[in-house]
Amino acid sequence: MLLQFSVENFRSFKERTVLSLEGSTDKLHPNNIKEYGKDKVLKVATVFGANAAGKSNIFHALTAAIITVRRSDIRQVGEPLYMMVPYLFDAESAAKPTSFEFVFMADGRKYVYGFSANIRKICTEYLYVYNSSRPSTIFERNEDSDEVYTFTNQALKTKLKPLVERNTENKLFLATATAWNAEETRVPMMWITNSINTYDTNYENFLNYTGDMFELDSDNSLRRFTNNILKEADINICDYEFESRDIPVESAPIVFANAPGTKTEIRGKEYKITTKHVIEDESGNKGTYPLDLQLESLGTQKIFFMSPILKKAFETGETVCVDEFDRSLHPMLVCYLVGLFNNPDVNKNNAQLIISTHTMELLNLNVLRRDQIYFVEKNQKAGVSELYSLDEFSPRTREDVRKAYMLGRYGSVPDLGMGDGLWD
Repeated sequence: MLLQFSVENFRSFKERTVLSLEGSTDKLHPNNIKEYGKDKVLKVATVFGANAAGKSNIFHALTAAIITVRRSDIRQVGEPLYMMVPYLFDAESAAKPTSFEFVFMADGRKYVYGFSANIRKICTEYLYVYNSSRPSTIFERNEDSDEVYTFTNQALKTKLKPLVERNTENKLFLATATAWNAEETRVPMMWITNSINTYDTNYENFLNYTGDMFELDSDNSLRRFTNNILKEADINICDYEFESRDIPVESAPIVFANAPGTKTEIRGKEYKITTKHVIEDESGNKGTYPLDLQLESLGTQKIFFMSPILKKAFETGETVCVDEFDRSLHPMLVCYLVGLFNNPDVNKNNAQLIISTHTMELLNLNVLRRDQIYFVEKNQKAGVSELYSLDEFSPRTREDVRKAYMLGRYGSVPDLGMGDGLWD
């Protein structure tokens, strides 16, 4: 589980910014947390804020950090790190590296992994593990130091030092060491590789992730899960058909925006999805009618494509990060989906959900804890975003958080003009 993610000097986040999923001392909604000894970890975090405040940049930062790690081992010597985009509105920050850090639980132990980089190279990197109440250093790296790599003890140095020669300045040592079977780095590398994902906001692109899941659903468990989700969402779909065929790779687009009546194509595959509706006529006779998924509402399509992601998360304990989670979804449905992650009977493996949203119904202390609600506000003069938690304001349990937010008590709302001079 993710305990904390921090970023510094990335896009609109100039200063170090921390998204923490470590629970506070709040006693509200005990089912919304998972306890690891003294650590309390939140299952859901929501991010609110005005348009252009910087909410999406939190998810861009998560994506940049994750992808930089995952693609490190296949990066060519000298290949730029294009995902490193610093704060560009002053020369000093633009010349500095971007920094990321993950704090997470994996295989029963807490790890801290972080790195900083610019477009040319990795500047610093470190990995710590908590074998007790104090962290132990697995390795530290500083490209500007006389001794670039340091290790916590002689045994680790003997084992990991030879792998340093196999690394390059634009690759992460975490990935390189793991590729050469270093046991000390394997667990954190596998956690970043498999246990945390950011997902595209656009529903039509979800098939990039989920097409194989639908196709390989031999036991129909995904079919049952998807149909149940659609039923709970009060959508009149009883079943679906999923067809696929291979198409020449050289002629297949990666993905394109679908128009009604078209098929969904991703590189090397073409999928056709047909939903089934049970319709009752005026005489009470029922019949089952097929409908191309592209003719369904955008919300229905999004739920359909999202269902494999949710099922996989509940099975594996994945941390799911989705920007604009509520796009095309009714507020009550958003609350229902968020509630699944806070429900211990559904979320038995402690999957996490991190979303940005405008769904005001979630600003309710009967639904979420104070520490599960974050706000992003941008200083428009400087173009700098700030992330902070509702927990910092200590609202009363019975306080109408939604009303207070709309009145601007917590900031993070647009300062709208009244149109004066707009038509001059």
